[in-house]
Amino acid sequence: MSMTNAQKKAKQRQRDRLLGWTEVTVKVAANRAQDVKDYAASLPLPVPPTDPDQLSLLDRIEEELAAGDRSPDQGQLI
Repeated sequence: MSMTNAQKKAKQRQRDRLLGWTEVTVKVAANRAQDVKDYAASLPLPVPPTDPDQLSLLDRIEEELAAGDRSPDQGQLI
């Protein structure tokens, strides 16, 4: 079953939170919008997560599964 757009967005927000990001919506005068964008771009990047590999673990597992199961047969000795 495929995910709905709301589920996809929730998953994206969860990944972003784990990476230290959050979305902020603000209203500013139209003539000051570029000032706000420039200020946001000047901010430092968030502190990286403690375990960056944790986010890619599921992707790596899915890639390995897609490439084919290379594990020994159940009846085969290791």
